[in-house]
Amino acid sequence: MRTIAYAVAAAVILAGSPAFAKKKTPEENLEIPMCPQVLGTVAIKDSQNEWWRQYNLGNPAAVIKLIVMKSGCFQLVDRGQGMQMMREERDLMGEDELQRGSDIGKGQMVAADYFVLPDLVTQDSNSGGSAIGAGIGGAIGGGWGAALGGIKTKKLEAQALLTLTNARTGVQELIAEGTYKKTDVSFGFGGGGWGGFGLALAAAGGGYADTDIGKVITLAYVKAYRNMVTQMGGLSGNARMAAPLPAQRLLERTALLSEPRDDAAPVRGLREGMVLHPTGNKSGLFWEVEEPNGDRGWVPSELLELAK
Repeated sequence: MRTIAYAVAAAVILAGSPAFAKKKTPEENLEIPMCPQVLGTVAIKDSQNEWWRQYNLGNPAAVIKLIVMKSGCFQLVDRGQGMQMMREERDLMGEDELQRGSDIGKGQMVAADYFVLPDLVTQDSNSGGSAIGAGIGGAIGGGWGAALGGIKTKKLEAQALLTLTNARTGVQELIAEGTYKKTDVSFGFGGGGWGGFGLALAAAGGGYADTDIGKVITLAYVKAYRNMVTQMGGLSGNARMAAPLPAQRLLERTALLSEPRDDAAPVRGLREGMVLHPTGNKSGLFWEVEEPNGDRGWVPSELLELAK
């Protein structure tokens, strides 16, 4: 009987050992998409329902920022603490506290083409699991029993969402989903495979690099991000082109011209202060615009300023 018990114990341990398991660990599937060209600028917004607190995790915005920076798909603009620090620098500049030539002023900030809102739909953090080897371990005793008693069943699952909103139009361009599930029998979550991303994730803190549920949620976000970038192949790839051009205000009374030249026939008269909508067509110093009644024509660009 003792020989049979040892044989059973050895079989269970070898089946659960990462060295003999055929399953891939979640870390091996971590592939952040790399883009050959930048799709635009993006700002990461905080989730409304602070779900991460119940798992003792940090704000997932830090995880998304790391993924974005690693991928090279977007330029990341700071709308958080960095933004506040910028405002403080501008205040110092306005108070003449900074050295001459510091070159801090209006008109230097880069606009966000998109906003990304991370969220989580479902999650299962059965981190304790159930000790399937406790009974066998108690019967066998010794070193075998100690090893078997440490085997846990764990089921971790996360469904992450990334909502992409066009910053100019306010239109939600897409909602990308990423689901990651881990169900296995092992001594731990597995090791390796995170590389430099894992080190950066650990440095950012929040528990995403050193907890099972944190790793699973991270991988779910990686999948969601990959799906988002893939879906953006159907977009123009440039929000400045996809969104309507900003409206312009007419600085002085003039005529809406039928052609882009000074002596062209007038379509109608335009009054000072009218809001005109550029079509995107330009010819020399003239812009084609559409006035509120729907008439199209040309006006000198020097008579236009951004409507606020």
